[in-house]
Amino acid sequence: MTDDLLAWLTTHEGPWAYVVLGLACLVEYVFPPFPGDTVALFGVFLATSAGYSTPWVLVALNVGAMIGGLAAYAFGRAFAEPESRPAFLRTQAATDAIATLEGHYRARGGLYLLGNRFVPALRAFFFVAAGIARVPVWQVVVYGGLSAVAWNAVLFVLGWLAGQSFDVLRRWVEGYTSVVVVAVLAAIVVAIVRARRRRAKTEDTAKTADIAKTDTAKSEGTAKSEGTEDRAKPAP
Repeated sequence: MTDDLLAWLTTHEGPWAYVVLGLACLVEYVFPPFPGDTVALFGVFLATSAGYSTPWVLVALNVGAMIGGLAAYAFGRAFAEPESRPAFLRTQAATDAIATLEGHYRARGGLYLLGNRFVPALRAFFFVAAGIARVPVWQVVVYGGLSAVAWNAVLFVLGWLAGQSFDVLRRWVEGYTSVVVVAVLAAIVVAIVRARRRRAKTEDTAKTADIAKTDTAKSEGTAKSEGTEDRAKPAP
C-alpha cells in the first residue's frame, strides 16, 4: 500500500498530491501505525529532487500535522473529567498517574508540545496527554505548530544533504527514530519504577506511623488503666 502511494505521488504532482501529503501527516496522529513519516519524507524528497513545490509541501506537512495533533488533543480532552473516563482510567493507580501528568504539563506543557514532532511513532500521545491535562488550545496550536515547522525544516535540510537518494534519507530518519523511541520508552520505564518506589515508601511510612500511633494509644491506655487501679486500691 505504501509503495503504491509513493509511486502515485511520483507521477501526480499537483494539488491532490499536496492534499495526500497533508492527509498522511494527519492520519498518523489519529492512527499511529500509519507510515505518515515515510510519506512525509517522500514529499520532502520530491520537493528537493523531483520538482515538487517546496512551499506547498511545507504547507501540506505543517497543516496536516496540526490538524492531526488537534484531533489527538480533542480525543484526550474528552477524558479530562474523571467521570468521563473508562473504568481502567478510574483506578487509583491511573488516577495518580493522571494527576502526575497534569502536574508535568502545568509546569512544562509547552516544552513537551515543542518536542512532539521530534519523537516519531509516539508524537500523538503528547497531544492526547495535553488534552487530558486540559492544556489551553492556544498553547497546543502555538507550540505544536512551532514543533511541526522546526521538524519539517530539519527534514528539508536532510533531504538536500541526501541529494537524489530517498533510501539514504529514509535510513537517516529511521535510525534516528529507533534511537529516540528506545530512549523515550526507557525513560518511561524508569519513571514508572521510581513512582512505584516512592508510592511504596510512602505507604510503608504511613503504615509505620499507624503502628506507632497504635502502640502509643495502647501505652497510654495501659498507663491510664494502671493509674485507675492504683487509685482504686484502699489505703493501708
